[in-house]
Amino acid sequence: MMKKIIVLAVTVLVALSLSMVAVAQEEQKVKGTVTKIDTAAKSVTIQPKEGAAVTVVYDDADLLSKVKEGEKGEAKYAVKDGKNAGIKLRKLTEGCQ
Repeated sequence: MMKKIIVLAVTVLVALSLSMVAVAQEEQKVKGTVTKIDTAAKSVTIQPKEGAAVTVVYDDADLLSKVKEGEKGEAKYAVKDGKNAGIKLRKLTEGCQ
C-alpha cells in the first residue's frame, strides 16, 4: 500500500513539473513605448503603460528595424532559459493601441 502511494506521489510531481515547463514557454506579449533598442545584444525594451519594462531578445537582429525608440510597439515572446526569447516584433499604429 505504501509503495502505491509513493508511486502515485512521484507520478503527480513529475506531471506537475512537466506542466510548469509548458506554461513557462507559452507565448506572451507586451505593448507599450519602445524605450531602448540594443543591436549588439539584439534586444528591444518596451515600457507598458503599467508595470515594469520588458526586454526581449531576438535571434534575428533585422527584426529590430521594425520599430524605433519612442514609438509604440508590441513584442511577442516566450520565456526560455530565464530569457524573453522574441518571436515577433511590430510597430503599433494609432488604432492598434
